[in-house]
Amino acid sequence: MITAGIDMGFLNIKAVILKDGEIVGKASGPSGGAGRPENAQVVYDKALADAGLAASDVEAVVSTGKGKFNVPFAGEQFGETVVAAKAAKLLVPEATTVADFGADEIVVATLDGDRITEFVINQKCAAGLGVFLEEMAHRFEMSVEELGALEGPSAIRVNEGCVVFSELDALSHLNRGADAREVMKALVEACAWRANSTLNDIYGQATDCVAMFGGMSQNGAFVKALERISGIRFVIPHEAVYAAAIGAAALAAG
Repeated sequence: MITAGIDMGFLNIKAVILKDGEIVGKASGPSGGAGRPENAQVVYDKALADAGLAASDVEAVVSTGKGKFNVPFAGEQFGETVVAAKAAKLLVPEATTVADFGADEIVVATLDGDRITEFVINQKCAAGLGVFLEEMAHRFEMSVEELGALEGPSAIRVNEGCVVFSELDALSHLNRGADAREVMKALVEACAWRANSTLNDIYGQATDCVAMFGGMSQNGAFVKALERISGIRFVIPHEAVYAAAIGAAALAAG
């Protein structure tokens, strides 16, 4: 059976084509705000081309993510928690918890086989961490790769409760002559503390095998900071960025 999953993320769209449970095509592209439906079609077409298939070959399409209702060719829509859990069973079968850290949203769920036992979504002050770090790196004239390569905690401290206050603290440090890399490390640390607060919202924690998905899983500095703070060693599969689209495509297969 050939199915497709479209993950309409806050910043990026990911599309995956599965054939009998195996990835045969994938693609990504910018979300584009008001142009989401058109951009979804572009990314889907790229995934089809990658798979060497036509749209008529696909038997079912499922969408997920912030813009899941902006995919006119999707037959069904599923919430982010459900697709994350489905992806965890495929990519990290031994996972007892799955945590998806996206540009805008954090979703954490504990798992018992195919059943979600508990889930939480970030509170508002832990929203948009990926967007915030990327924007601050841009302001500091630092690439995303340079951001992810930062090592260790910083001696500098910034507010850990609100990105607005974090930004003000960061700019204040810079104005006093602090090293930009040290300030950026402090911002990463603050974001990791806020992300950890969402992990701690789970009442029945199951941390023996925690799968990490989403764009933030590719930010090495953030992952190391969160592991240090939480005490969790995350399992990050190769297809972590495409996990939601994979879960959606798997759900499309029934």
